[in-house]
Parts: sequence; structure tokens; C-alpha cells
Amino acid sequence: MHYLTRQAAFEASHTLCLPELTDKENYELFGPAANHHGHNYVVEVTIRGMTSNDDGMVINLADLDQLLRNQVLVHYDHKYINLQHPVFANDSQLQPTTENIAIEIWSAIDSRLEFTDLHRVRVYEDSAAFADFYGEPRMVYLTKVYEFNASHRLHSQLLSDEENRETFGKCNNLHGHGHNYVLEVMIKGDVHPKTGMIVTPNSLDKIVHKQIHARFDHKHLNLDTDEFDVLNPTSENFVRVIWELLEKPLKPIMLHRLRLKETPRNHFDYYGETTEVNHP
Repeated sequence: MHYLTRQAAFEASHTLCLPELTDKENYELFGPAANHHGHNYVVEVTIRGMTSNDDGMVINLADLDQLLRNQVLVHYDHKYINLQHPVFANDSQLQPTTENIAIEIWSAIDSRLEFTDLHRVRVYEDSAAFADFYGEPRMVYLTKVYEFNASHRLHSQLLSDEENRETFGKCNNLHGHGHNYVLEVMIKGDVHPKTGMIVTPNSLDKIVHKQIHARFDHKHLNLDTDEFDVLNPTSENFVRVIWELLEKPLKPIMLHRLRLKETPRNHFDYYGETTEVNHP
């Protein structure tokens, strides 16, 4: 089984608003997204299938590009989605959120694929926010990206000083070193039928700011935090600690995956204590 991912891009504007609410109420619910605004959207479509004996491909990219042009780009590119998209324009209650756009694109292309299956649709609203849809009814995976700066020293109290130096090398420097950490928070849940979202825009940001930024941003993990007073602040330990800090405050929203990027060369994924992962 092979998985092929193809990208397409379009520029579009939209407004998130419920007709029955006042402008003030819509702004309280959707934040700045209640104003008419736009994005440079990027769509990733992942196709799953066996390679053809004739051409060795899962699907001809020219055919896939044509499908995306005919079923997606023609309805979104340089359009005001609320008024000019055939689905969203006909239903004023259907909000053109990133989550709903991912679901709509799936619906537009899934039945038109022959000999292959649609595995995933990912829609980037920008580089720090994207939604994944895998065809499960109303279940969407939403990811937001956050950055913070911190320093640490890798040093285990279970090892001797010599063993620490041998194990961690430069990272065992007595005075520590630092990183620009990038944290991807992926949540999953049913899209609310009215808001078109898993969670309202500011809710996740507020939780991450309170639980993560306020604790760790511009801090020395070993010296300034209770979490790493004893625990060695490896990124493996760090991403698990972040999970424990976010999981309960997010409920009933489900935390699906955390990805902690320590440097551009390495990142660490954590899915909690589950042993089975259906979707990355």
C-alpha cells in the first residue's frame, strides 16, 4: 500500500459569523475571524492505493491536479467563500472554518477517485494552524503551532558526573544551553454544527499560554521550574510533561498528539499512554 500526497494552493477570503448573533456577539465568539479577512490556503491531499502494473503509479499526478482544479480550486481560488462557494453560499449556517473546508474538500473529491482511496485532506490556514480530515463523520484533527524559548542542562541524578558527561556531551554543560522550542498541539473532536469548530479560537491559545508559556518561556528548566527540579529535561521527558499539563484543562476536547521540535533537525512526538495510533 502506497500513500501519495499532493499539494495545491489558493487565495480566498471569508467571514465567520452566525446570522442570529449581533456583531459584538460574533466577535466574542470568533474573535478577529468575525471580520472579513483572507488567507493563502494550502491543501494537501493524500491518496492511498496500490501501484499500477502498467505505469508504476498510485495515480497519475496530472489527473489528480486536474481533479483538484475542477473540484476545489475553481470554487475557492480568489473567492469570497461565504458568498461564492456553492456549498457555503447556499447554507448561511455552515461556517467556512478550516475544519469545515477540509470536510467539504473531502466530499468534493472522494467519490471522483477511481482505483484509489482518499486517505487524508489537510488544510493549512497558515503555517501555524491546520486541520486534518480522514473521512470519519465530523471528526477533525486540528493543529496549532506555538513557540517559546527556554534553556536547560541535561543531567540525570541517577548517573555520576562522569557518566553524565559521557552520555550528554555538550548538553551537560554546567551553565546550560538553550532552544527555540516549537510545539505542535494536535487536538481531535467533532466539529460543532453551528460554530464549525472543534474549539473556539481563543480557548486553546489561553490554555497553552497559561499551562506552557507562563511556566517555561524564557526560563531555565532545571532551575526555574518545579517539573524539572529532579526530572532530567530531555525533550522526551519535556513533551510528556507538557502533555500532562494540557490534557486535563483541555477536556472535553481530546488531546491527540504533541510534537516538540527542539532543533530543525529533530522533533519528538507523544500520544499519551495509548499504544494504538490510528492517524499520525
